[in-house]
Amino acid sequence: MSFESPNKYYKVGVLLFPGADILDFAGPIEVLSHVSHNRNPDSPDRMFEIKTVACSPAIRAASSLTVHADLLLPDAVDQISDFHILVIPGGPPAVLQPLIKSNAPELDLIRKFAALPADKSLRTRILLSVCTGAFLLGAAGVLGGMTVTTHHHALDRLRDICARSNAPGEPTTTVLHKRYLDGGLLKGGGVQLLTAGGISSGLDATCYLVSQLATHDMAAFIVRVMEYDWHELEE
Repeated sequence: MSFESPNKYYKVGVLLFPGADILDFAGPIEVLSHVSHNRNPDSPDRMFEIKTVACSPAIRAASSLTVHADLLLPDAVDQISDFHILVIPGGPPAVLQPLIKSNAPELDLIRKFAALPADKSLRTRILLSVCTGAFLLGAAGVLGGMTVTTHHHALDRLRDICARSNAPGEPTTTVLHKRYLDGGLLKGGGVQLLTAGGISSGLDATCYLVSQLATHDMAAFIVRVMEYDWHELEE
């Protein structure tokens, strides 16, 4: 007799690019790495399988930190339907501008993930941007009619990017100053949008993600392990 485990498991892609802010991608990875079904740190039954994705095998992130990619961008695009969560970090505007201006492959990855149908066995997929990572979502044209946030210094710049990149006839994007926001489902209904404000806000948004895909108790357990003061979502 076969037995199918009731436990759910999620595949996470974390986009990397030269100059990406370290905590923007390391923060969500840290949070998700502590989530296990058995809560046993010595032999964890991990809920999230995390892979970094980049255009080259090694990326120099902020402060010249070299990070090795698990998966190259073309392979990630080919395997995009395998992913349940895609994390998009930010960086200084000067770092992001070349990606936006050249319509870089990173934007194609975002578009293809945003267009995926829901994974019926695991509920909706989740697209999470941290800080100015929302610039890449806006430039990819997936934020039309959505309510989003980014770093408080970058709110007007994000409005600008969305106004230029949204498809003709789409509703405008509402950009608010919040620590993080659950924007609901993207057009197509298969992907839920989460956007976080500046840098450390990504920790809070990822804890919220855990509370949604697991339980609030699991998120509370994680923040106790991390000794972190979670800012829960404002009503």
